[in-house]
Amino acid sequence: MSIKSFLKSDGYLNGIIIALIIPCVSVLVFIPIGRLIMSSFRMTNLFDSNLLLLCLIPNLLIMRYFMVKAKLEKSGRAILGITVIMMACFFIFIHGKPFNLPF
Repeated sequence: MSIKSFLKSDGYLNGIIIALIIPCVSVLVFIPIGRLIMSSFRMTNLFDSNLLLLCLIPNLLIMRYFMVKAKLEKSGRAILGITVIMMACFFIFIHGKPFNLPF
């Protein structure tokens, strides 16, 4: 199965996989950029936990694309559900705690 056909298929499992992969890629982009900005402004009291919530924004943009443009309702619902669960886990477990990623 190619990536193009995977992205065009409508299913809950496809949405779950996409919703878990996109934040992982976002972490690899946002955290180094955030650390660069924090070091350039000499902010030492900010932690990566503040930037982790930003990594969920691409999920919402992808969800909108799946729901409105591509008309893939099941995948869009799964992406939205996983994103809400990830946000809830963020506020329950990580928010307000000193947390830094090791890389």
